[in-house]
Amino acid sequence: MLRLAALALASLSLVAGSAAAGGGPSPGAVTGWDGVLAPGGALRYVTLPSGSTTAVAAVRVRTGRVERFASVRGTYGIPLVAYDGSTGGISADGRTLVLASFAGAPRPGAVTRFAILSTKRLKRERLLELRGSWSFDALSPDGRFLYAVEYLGTGKNARYRVRAIDLASGRVLAGSIADSREASGEMRGSPMTRATSRDGGWAYTLYAKPDGTAFVHALDTRHRKALCIDLPWRKVGNAIGNVKMAVQERALVLTQRGARLASIDTRAFVVRAFKRPVAP
Repeated sequence: MLRLAALALASLSLVAGSAAAGGGPSPGAVTGWDGVLAPGGALRYVTLPSGSTTAVAAVRVRTGRVERFASVRGTYGIPLVAYDGSTGGISADGRTLVLASFAGAPRPGAVTRFAILSTKRLKRERLLELRGSWSFDALSPDGRFLYAVEYLGTGKNARYRVRAIDLASGRVLAGSIADSREASGEMRGSPMTRATSRDGGWAYTLYAKPDGTAFVHALDTRHRKALCIDLPWRKVGNAIGNVKMAVQERALVLTQRGARLASIDTRAFVVRAFKRPVAP
């Protein structure tokens, strides 16, 4: 029976991969395809639509074997956290999985849902229903806090802010998780790529701004703090879409097709720029 389920899921994943963009700069959520990789890289979590429910499965990476699967009421996907296809939703301790609904642009009566699952049995532990248009951003390493982007408008210069949600109570905490140097706590731009520290304590997102500049949003997922680190690039246009990031020891390294563009000290948050990104 388990083997049959694995074959069915494998065949469906070839045709069911899709993504839906939310309001503002949200890349949305994905069904099928690669899902999200669990810490350690041995398992991958994948969702598939099934009428009014969503099938979620834990798949062994090396063999493709379905280790466990379940059905969750509602329509959900694995959260996308950047437009390069980076996904999120799994805590660094591997115990919590978050699925996201396909939220649209901010509008009256909009509701966004997050299903919080235990990875041990893929059982839904909590359902969050938030008024408005939101997207998943990150989890604290122990799965206690979910960080979500709340969209405050639409269009090219849409505004949004990062909020923290206590998953023990389901309560959205007051205020924004923002750089204390920024007066409004609101951001503008589109998330292009994501890198995360090995322990899950920091989530780094490269944002492209409408004016052709870029910055890295450094989210401290343990302490509910954030920094916005401006990059010395101007009018980079579509070239920013080819930039990748990786955490290497004490530095966040930005590259393009293997060439190093810049590095950011992850303690002092000082930028060393070597070259600007170029269009392919």
